[in-house]
Amino acid sequence: MKFESLEIIQSNQSGWRSGELEFGSAITQLYAKNGSGKTPLIQAMMFCLGLHVQFRDDIVRNCKMARLKVLINKKRFTLERMIGDTFDLTVKTEDPTESRFYNEEDFSKFMLKSLNLRSDRLVTNGNTPTIPYFSALLPLFYLDQDQGYSEYYSPPRPGFIKDQFSEMTRLAAGFPPQHSYDKKKKAIDVKKELEYLDATIVDSRKLMERLSQELPSPVRKIEDVDRLIAESKSRLDDLKKTKDIKSESISSLDHLMGNLRRRHHELSSEEASLESKISSSTQIRDEIFSEIETLNLNEEARRAFTSFSDICSSPSCGMFMASADSYGKSLLYLKDQIKDLEIATSSNIQKAESIVTEKQFIERQIADLAQQRGLAEREAGIEIFIEAISKIASEVFELGLEKSKLEKYEQQKTSHFELMEKRENTLTLEDSLQTSREQSPDILKFRIDLGQKMAEWLDILNSKNISRDIRIDSDLKPILGTEKLGIIKGSSKARTVLAFHAALFELCTNNPNSPFRVLVFDTPRQQEIHWEDLDAYIQALKSVALRNNAQVIFSTTSYQYEINAETDKEWLPQFAGVEQPMYLGKIGQPPIDAT
Repeated sequence: MKFESLEIIQSNQSGWRSGELEFGSAITQLYAKNGSGKTPLIQAMMFCLGLHVQFRDDIVRNCKMARLKVLINKKRFTLERMIGDTFDLTVKTEDPTESRFYNEEDFSKFMLKSLNLRSDRLVTNGNTPTIPYFSALLPLFYLDQDQGYSEYYSPPRPGFIKDQFSEMTRLAAGFPPQHSYDKKKKAIDVKKELEYLDATIVDSRKLMERLSQELPSPVRKIEDVDRLIAESKSRLDDLKKTKDIKSESISSLDHLMGNLRRRHHELSSEEASLESKISSSTQIRDEIFSEIETLNLNEEARRAFTSFSDICSSPSCGMFMASADSYGKSLLYLKDQIKDLEIATSSNIQKAESIVTEKQFIERQIADLAQQRGLAEREAGIEIFIEAISKIASEVFELGLEKSKLEKYEQQKTSHFELMEKRENTLTLEDSLQTSREQSPDILKFRIDLGQKMAEWLDILNSKNISRDIRIDSDLKPILGTEKLGIIKGSSKARTVLAFHAALFELCTNNPNSPFRVLVFDTPRQQEIHWEDLDAYIQALKSVALRNNAQVIFSTTSYQYEINAETDKEWLPQFAGVEQPMYLGKIGQPPIDAT
């Protein structure tokens, strides 16, 4: 999801409007003095996405509606929300129909579906079911002016979902819920899905192996086959147009023999490679047998030692227990290696035999063509010409069959990998539904990555007295060495919060399938962060935005980022106010540059 434009609509002729304000593709900066109306514009963005916002009375009185245009999966959505106490939000798309929502729950379901996010029922603090409200996700990517810089996650209303911060972070990062209301039912469904996928993958692998066996060895690329088909068709067209039957017949026969000789050379190279592999496998197999013989000798020696009472007087003596265990594991490992080698060698021998057969067939074809070429040199008969056309047409047909087999194999290969990926995702989901859900490798990796990224962003912000030994706990909250956020004060707390949100934003946008591609700041506490540190932070966020097709939006009073006209936008107040320029003004009110 990316933002395109924002507009505040006036309530009447004397009301306030903003005009349509376009977002930059990477950075959007609202730069103005305090009291110019930056915060209402920032709030209006989140308001259109379902967040509860308490606007001041003058905004409610003079403004009718906020309109936000966004792109979701390359489709434009226009979200219009009436400013007031009741929830009234309309969504328009490029289709002629529109959807109007009068409660946050229905709108959340719509947004979750549009963004391809899961909508598993979660558990409330009262142990009742609830959907993941979309507005509960927004504080992960939006920091408001008051509470946003004092907590990692600061929703405008008290959290009502059990472990709400953890649940929303999991949802944003694409992980299964921590507390699923339908966990038991889902676990059964997931198990059935896994069984189905296992069976399907087995069938898919068998089909892929069968298609692989039908391919010639060595396997050519589809592009190479296309090139050969094009050459043969061109040769066939030349034959049809020629008037010199004899020379064209000889040339076509030479062309066919050249292709066959190239193929014969490729097969010979593949045969030599296979023979080398077979020879190496035999040598390795002999070496493994020697290892097994050595292991057996060592085991016999161990048994001889244990038979002496002076060394091991007790029948239950455990002196050589570790050695016995090691012997058993090593022997099993070596036997498994021999089994794998035998399977690979058998396969290579079959391929080599197949290549020998194909080489013999090609050699016979070359001999036949050479004989026909000799006849063509001595005679000028039409029969040789027809034979040449027939041979080339046959070659085109054979190459077409080969291409068809290659395409089927590649399609099956792609389908097989998709099944494997789906199975991995289902396994991750199954792990999350077990009691040991925190041991899911994907979640553990995310926790490690989040901690590392957060340390990097603390360096960018030049944060002092904050440990870089960051551990993310099971609730996905950072622990800075031995400290939690609550005991950190002043600018260090603001920097820590900024580092966390930047790290989460970077990890989410690194995933091309994540819909969260916008990070919004309402006036970072510039009195607590040096200009240079804030500039380094925004510059680093700009790099992430450019790399990951994302947006960063922030308002500022003293710090001013130097924008790039190609990727950034700067919103300046356009209406003359009593004391200073304002972002909202009346219809007909002259813009600031006209006064």
